[in-house]
Amino acid sequence: MRPAGTKKEGHFQTAVGSLISLYLKQCDLRGLSPRTVNIYQESLKKLLHFLKGQRLEEADFYAFISFLKESGNGPVTISIYLRSLKTFYRWAYNQGFIKSNPLAGFPAVKIPQKLLPTLTPSALQELFDITRKIQRNSRRNQALLLLLIDTALRPGELLSLTLEDFQGDYIKVRGKTGERLLPVSQVAKRAIQAYLKKRRASPLEDALFTTSDGRPLTYCALRSILRTLKEKSQVSRLYPYLFRHTSATSYLQNGADLETVRRLLGHATYAVTQRYLSLTQGDLARAQRKASPVNKLR
Repeated sequence: MRPAGTKKEGHFQTAVGSLISLYLKQCDLRGLSPRTVNIYQESLKKLLHFLKGQRLEEADFYAFISFLKESGNGPVTISIYLRSLKTFYRWAYNQGFIKSNPLAGFPAVKIPQKLLPTLTPSALQELFDITRKIQRNSRRNQALLLLLIDTALRPGELLSLTLEDFQGDYIKVRGKTGERLLPVSQVAKRAIQAYLKKRRASPLEDALFTTSDGRPLTYCALRSILRTLKEKSQVSRLYPYLFRHTSATSYLQNGADLETVRRLLGHATYAVTQRYLSLTQGDLARAQRKASPVNKLR
């Protein structure tokens, strides 16, 4: 790190805290989810803590990565922090606050590839059976769970849906890569329509999914719903993204092509979508029994 007295040009170098505050405010104004803004804030806070008031140089990021590892963070968490910092520096550079982007060519953190966890068909059926039995907000919870598994929505996308976004056979989604129009199955459509007949909210509230007292459903409330289902079921882990993983994997296993699933998920490139192509041992065994060349040998 450069000594504190060394002269360095650029507003960023002399008022990093103020610049971070400005960046976070702009993220909020752009409509990013509170969860995303919190991740950005946490990442930048860790960097400021690491620098301890000293000015930043490109080489410091390698030391920062080591600092994160020594603090007990795994590859996935470090990758999230690094992506957040890259986004911040790209913004600062594009806005003219810094003359060069020290992270422009910084390598990504390698994350060991492993199978994404999914729910089995029997586990899904169990969850829906329990949802039907719980009388409190049963219609709403059935609708949102069916929509999650039907369209592979991100939790933030689900919670930002408005009444106008639900268009019967389609639903308009605002995601990280822009808007996309997704078809809705008849099962999910009927569940949403049944819920809307029971929905309680003021005429001015346009959130599709609301609480019992008519307020927009929050991420914490969604996690609370899943926590209740987990406690009443045999499912060991249950969190919002698990439905997205299950949906995408199921589509691929049932014959959907990669482009269809990419558009469904709202990915900008195939790189992320390809994570869902990993086969379980059972899938691999079935495929081998069906397609192995030795089957044709006599």
